[in-house]
Amino acid sequence: MKIAVAQSRPIVGPVEGNIAGHQSLIDLAVRNNVRLIVFPELSLTGYEPPLAASHARSHEDTCFASLRSTAVQHGIYIAVGVPTLGHRLPCISTLVFEPNSELRVYSKQHLHPDEEPFFEPGPESDAVIHTNPTIALAICYELSVPTHSQRAIESGATVYIASVAKTAHGVDIANERLSEIARVHSTVVMMANCLGMLDSAECVGRSSAWNRNGTLLKRLEATHEGIIVVDYDTEAAAVAILSNAGRQ
Repeated sequence: MKIAVAQSRPIVGPVEGNIAGHQSLIDLAVRNNVRLIVFPELSLTGYEPPLAASHARSHEDTCFASLRSTAVQHGIYIAVGVPTLGHRLPCISTLVFEPNSELRVYSKQHLHPDEEPFFEPGPESDAVIHTNPTIALAICYELSVPTHSQRAIESGATVYIASVAKTAHGVDIANERLSEIARVHSTVVMMANCLGMLDSAECVGRSSAWNRNGTLLKRLEATHEGIIVVDYDTEAAAVAILSNAGRQ
């Protein structure tokens, strides 16, 4: 099975403004025979906590129809980041559109203290996609919470993928932690980061993949939108860059 993480440059604002950019990266994944693609944290709106409430959507919103259709048409799992409606505040969520037209919603359970004025934690739920292999999802700060990765491994996951929105310093810290998770648990690990100015800080990309020994397989440069593709069985990894012509 081929698995990809996407490195995107979101447009801050409503979901509709980022659908076309996501579609271009999904098309790139389809051309590379990818079975699952994971986008960065809040990839469909940009990571702007003060604006999240105005951009939050129900997971059943019709704006997601094209992503659902693409997943079914190409037989691909598509995991995107979006603020979803909570009880009091929005949640930071990953929506997983599955080839059988089902939708899985995972909302960030472990919030960074800076996020607490703007978001509420998601309900306790399984962040695992039961494909072959079994894949666990994390959202940014959760990768630094040891119990999160431990629960994923106990659930049978052999791939751990973190969707993040991180600066250069944050990426350096995440790299060390994700390499450790890969090495300790003998797990393929990947990270999807975004590009551009978000929440008054520059997200630097450098999306990456590590093998089961914790060794870096591939990293995307901070200047490009694109994908990293890992063949789970062989651990072969490749980078595909989105050209300007690939934009809709």
